[in-house]
This record gives sequence, C-alpha cells and structure tokens, in this order.
Amino acid sequence: MAAQKENNAGYISGRLERPDELPFLNTKPFLKWAGGKGQLLTKFKEIYPQQLLDKKIKNYYEPFLGSGAVYFDITQNYTIEKAWLYDINPELVLTYKVVQQDAAKLIDFLYRYQKEYLKLSTTQREKYFYDQRTNYNLQRFNVDYEKYSETWIARAAQLIFLNRTCFNGLYRVNSKGDFNTPAGR
Repeated sequence: MAAQKENNAGYISGRLERPDELPFLNTKPFLKWAGGKGQLLTKFKEIYPQQLLDKKIKNYYEPFLGSGAVYFDITQNYTIEKAWLYDINPELVLTYKVVQQDAAKLIDFLYRYQKEYLKLSTTQREKYFYDQRTNYNLQRFNVDYEKYSETWIARAAQLIFLNRTCFNGLYRVNSKGDFNTPAGR
C-alpha cells in the first residue's frame, strides 16, 4: 500500500498491488469494523458483475476498506491481478500496510498482547485495556503516517488489540481524535 494525501482535508488512502502468484489462502478479516460488509457478502455475490465471474475484471478498487470483507471474498473466489485498497482512516491504512510488509513481526506483537491479557482477571483486563487505550492515544502524535517505519508494527498491534477487546469492535474517536470506545465485555 502506498500512502498519499488526497487533498487539504487530510484524507489518506492506501493501495495494495497483489500479483496473481501471491498466495491468499483462506484469508478473512482480522478486524471487527462498524459498517463491515461481511454479513452482506451473500447479497453482494448476487450483484457482482458478470465480468468478475468471467475473469474479465483484472483490477479491484475498494474505496471503503474497513475490515476488508469484500476484498478478502473477491481475492479468494475470483481472479483479479491488482487491488487498490482505500480508506479515510489513517490508522486502518497503517495497519494494512504492516500486515502487507511485516506480518510475522505483527503476529509476534499480537502474541505478546494475548499472553499478557489472557493471564489477567476480568478487572485487570479492563484496566489493561484502558492503559493500552491511553498509550495508543498519546502515541498518535509520534506517528508519521507518510513514511513506513518499524514503529508502525507496534501501532498496528495496538489497533488490532483494542479493536478485538473494545465494545463491539467499534472504532470511534472523539472530537480531539482520541480513540474512546470503552472496554468490551
């Protein structure tokens, strides 16, 4: 994915080129996302263009990536050569870039979160969540969303951890830009 600003409003997009030989084996969304299209895939398949079924569509454009449900469905069930994935949320774009470029390191970070989190009591888990959320919010001022760096891996792991442990997987920020979804139950 290549990040780029797309006007003065600060939109950030990401693009992922996927060559045919890149293996996508049973990949599914790794995030819960408000407005996710996963539950609509059966309906979407009814209205996918015939050209997609006939392998005549080579490029896929996803303007609202979110959890990537439609993207993952298309890459697993249809033949495309390239995919351009976009989202207005820079944290989401950052996370997908890390998945693309440093998946193994990201999995190591997530494993550490899992190991620490699962050994805690329910009360301790809630405190751990809020500590991570505070850290996530403070760190956003140190992120260069334009230039990939090793610090993105920890950032992506934080987002995935918070997404999987917050209330209903809701990514919500307040007027100051702070992630403010409460801990899930």
